[in-house]
Amino acid sequence: MNVLDISDAGHAYLGRTILEGIDLSVAQGEIVALVGPSGCGKSTLAHIAAGLTEPRSGRITRHYARHAMIFQDPALMPWATSASNIDYALRLAGEKRRDRQARLAAVADHVALTSEDLTKYPVELSGGMHQRVAIARALSIQPDFIYFDEPFTALDVALRRRMQDLVIKTCADGNLSGLFITHDLNEAARLAHRVAILDTRGSGILGDRTPPGTPRTRTDAQVFDWVQGVVQDDPIFRHIHDVDERQIA
Repeated sequence: MNVLDISDAGHAYLGRTILEGIDLSVAQGEIVALVGPSGCGKSTLAHIAAGLTEPRSGRITRHYARHAMIFQDPALMPWATSASNIDYALRLAGEKRRDRQARLAAVADHVALTSEDLTKYPVELSGGMHQRVAIARALSIQPDFIYFDEPFTALDVALRRRMQDLVIKTCADGNLSGLFITHDLNEAARLAHRVAILDTRGSGILGDRTPPGTPRTRTDAQVFDWVQGVVQDDPIFRHIHDVDERQIA
């Protein structure tokens, strides 16, 4: 069963078409990575799918109960501690006070935030810790679907890998579904069950490919070999590293 169906979706900014004829689905328990060069409309599509932006055309059907979203910018409230940033999401979700503390402690433990970390303000945290708090905040409301909008782009290689491992563990343990936006094909191949490729100008999905194994069992060698193979031999990946900084995404 699909938990997300995007059918013939389109969008435009100031009369200029950004996305057109987009068909994409995500199955129960599946993480789909959407890849494409910067500026091709990946983030716009995620915002449309999540209901943050209204499409100009097409239909979005959501069969999940509740979603969360993790952005490239963690968007933590600078005047609030890590604990308060997480608790804010719980309060917005209408959780009762007696339940919030236990939920907060559980998600903090899941993402390896210590009691000391929870007392710190964003200015006291590293980039990786910012994203740990953002992930904990998203998980606190117990979503069954998560949108990841290039959340690790600003992190260095070592931190990015640790955050990827955290996402893999979280989605496998929680049987979550999700749409992961990235321009990094290696990241997509590590995290996703299936990789979909958006046309350079947002004119439809060129196709999708499935890396070997599952995100939790896939080895680094399998990821490397698969990426090298599709970049060299698969025509739908031909423009994956193109960049048009004039495009709006």
